[in-house]
Amino acid sequence: MKLKVKKQLPQKVRVKNSLRDTLLVIGLGNPGREYEKTRHNAGFLVLNELAERFSLKFKKPFFHPWRCALTDIQTEGGTCRLVLVQPLTYMNASGTVLPDLLCKFSVSPEKLVIICDTLDLSPGIIRIKGKGSSGGQRGLASILSMLGTERIRRIVVGIGRPEDNKEVVDWVLTVPGDEEVHDFMLGVRKAADALLDMTRLPLERVMNNFNESAKK
Repeated sequence: MKLKVKKQLPQKVRVKNSLRDTLLVIGLGNPGREYEKTRHNAGFLVLNELAERFSLKFKKPFFHPWRCALTDIQTEGGTCRLVLVQPLTYMNASGTVLPDLLCKFSVSPEKLVIICDTLDLSPGIIRIKGKGSSGGQRGLASILSMLGTERIRRIVVGIGRPEDNKEVVDWVLTVPGDEEVHDFMLGVRKAADALLDMTRLPLERVMNNFNESAKK
């Protein structure tokens, strides 16, 4: 008795919607309403800006110390998936979420983009780098230490330095004043624009487009 074997039809390949790339974007900040609009939460604010543009909502998976939102960006080369992550560990322990995230989303450190504040630039100015030290930013330092490399892409948002001998800790954990908040939020929006450009342009091109103002 001969057995009839069903032939398996090849699955259709959806070329137009193929996933070309994934960027795991980690915005640094501190959880809690008291920190929401502070200078140190620039990384959170950039991701909030992107979430608002794409009508996304952050969700916290059970038993994970982070919240995330996902969206797919259509580019000429295909689809780039943005995974937007806000660690809930507090700034200085930001790096502890990395092993879990890299495993869950199956990405390598080369696909990481970190967004954080910096004292070394004035409000309204951002800078994009492909490598470098933490510059004293403890959340970024935690991430670089966990990964064991400084070759991580990052977008830093200027918050300026305190005047009149004010403590740095007090400065970063307070909300920008009325005269400063416009420039501060301008930097937040620039950082969001730069991240979107990263989904379709080489890093050097994005750096040339957005780092020019930092040189003036």
